[in-house]
Amino acid sequence: MAASPVRVTAIAILLGMIPMSESRTVMADQPAAAPGSGMACVIAGTALVPKDQGIWSAATGGTKVATFTGALAPLKAANFPADPSAQKVQVNAGGGFRVEGFTDARTIPVWTSRDVPVIADHVWLSGGRSMKVIGAAPNQIRVELPARGALSAPVQTFVPCDALSLGRTTQPLFETPGNARGYVAQRGQLELYGAPNGSVVYTLNISGEGNALVLWGTETRGNFIHVVSRFDLFVDAWVKRTDVKALPRGEMMDQLATAETVQNPPALALQNYQRVMQAPRNVTIRAARGDNQNPIGEVEQGAEIYVLDTILGWASVLPKALHVMPPDERSFWVKASELGIVPPTPPAPTPPKK
Repeated sequence: MAASPVRVTAIAILLGMIPMSESRTVMADQPAAAPGSGMACVIAGTALVPKDQGIWSAATGGTKVATFTGALAPLKAANFPADPSAQKVQVNAGGGFRVEGFTDARTIPVWTSRDVPVIADHVWLSGGRSMKVIGAAPNQIRVELPARGALSAPVQTFVPCDALSLGRTTQPLFETPGNARGYVAQRGQLELYGAPNGSVVYTLNISGEGNALVLWGTETRGNFIHVVSRFDLFVDAWVKRTDVKALPRGEMMDQLATAETVQNPPALALQNYQRVMQAPRNVTIRAARGDNQNPIGEVEQGAEIYVLDTILGWASVLPKALHVMPPDERSFWVKASELGIVPPTPPAPTPPKK
């Protein structure tokens, strides 16, 4: 037997699923989640979630209520789990036609919206770079910067929720310091120091035995050189003179660029439908016909939808944007009367002949 629906929760309000002035049933009771980012950690953006990635009715187990189509769509995510392999993240997919549920956090592309410290004052994740979600803690997301471009090993760290976006962000500009000298590492690993003759604060793992990354030297003290560089990481630290080799003056070596896949959203269109219309009011979406079915989202007033069919007072609908689809050739259902669709009046019976 399906769990009975409950009134809107704090998570729903934070995600903007339902206006706070309304009281609607939106989600079935869920078991308590393992400690993760918490309800206040909300990340939003226009996201490209992989095609056919499912949206489920529960953080663990549950039934599949929708799938992503690979199209660009507004997305909000909250309550990231500590272990994404064991629990899903709560999502609100789409604007206007919103489907709510849970999906695999590891499939959602996240982007840094600003530089984020890995080692305070010396190594940062650069803004505008794509990351993979690998975990969470209160008000933080644990991300992984993949081994790519100049990096030969991944970098993992915790990032504040407000430093991430679900849509592509702008990369900061970087200008080569005036009169700087170019250096490359002698080997594939380069120790970074916090100060001349200080302690090692971080070890860079560099592709191409160290020559895939250009470091710009701005100052020399004894056997140490102060260097800066911006790629997937931003580096501002000291290196030993013996660990790097200088490029000939006037020569600039090409730095290995980060290879990122740019996904083109599919062009989606529907051919067989009854009509396209705008919802006259907010309308509850269900995964099956019947008042006893748990709501899975809402069509907002004014949102454009395809009406595919009407059966026994229920209308089968799809979002005009086609950013989500029902799974397994099923349907999204709303009450036909809430769309203003009135069933045709049956013809009056013919009076018997005298």
